[in-house]
Amino acid sequence: MGWQRPEAVPYPKIWHRFQAKSLRIDSYSEWYTVQDLPEERFEDALRHMSSQFVRDEQMNKALRLKDDSTAMEEIVQLWKDMLSERLSLVCFREGSDEIVGVNVLGVASKSIENKWKFKSDVFQTIIDTVGYVSQKANVFAHYGVDHYLNSMGLSVDRSYRLRGIATEMLRARALFCEGIGLKVTSACFTGAGSQAAARKVGFQENYCITYGELAEADDRFVFPGLELKKCKYMSLKTG
Repeated sequence: MGWQRPEAVPYPKIWHRFQAKSLRIDSYSEWYTVQDLPEERFEDALRHMSSQFVRDEQMNKALRLKDDSTAMEEIVQLWKDMLSERLSLVCFREGSDEIVGVNVLGVASKSIENKWKFKSDVFQTIIDTVGYVSQKANVFAHYGVDHYLNSMGLSVDRSYRLRGIATEMLRARALFCEGIGLKVTSACFTGAGSQAAARKVGFQENYCITYGELAEADDRFVFPGLELKKCKYMSLKTG
């Protein structure tokens, strides 16, 4: 059995509270919270990720994952499995139950090697690309840890973008990571926007490669239109 959330840590719990621009008036700020995703909102979170993350994240977009029904079934099932671990976070605007953002999280363990096999070539390529970049980053050795908090998708609702919410969700992830007793949180940041948000919070670059270089490393790792852009594995030490 892999790492599990400590029973002593309350669930669901609010991990971070911050102010950001309102939807109603640009100059007006409202309060937002980032908390554990409660079980009764799992399906809503899956709908959010399925309708927004798969369409906007650039690897998914380059390979048109949303048009592959098998890939969609498999990524949703993977998210379902991860949500059941009660490690994922959700952002709400105070006074509203509308989902502002979702971060699907899990724990990578040194003793467990995930060799996921999927029916969809598209989804397998994305998973293997992330795995390749993760292996090159070698977080376990770099930080001397046996477990770290990682991510399988961070998404902010299109209506709430350009408000710094992704940055605040990463800040909440750091607080959550420390609160559940882990010392490092890491992820494959696939686009410039998420990379910039991570830097603001203090994430450090462990490994960087262009998508063109990924294609040279493995002829399956071809992401049309992204050749000159960078894929980065980044980490934040919290403990």
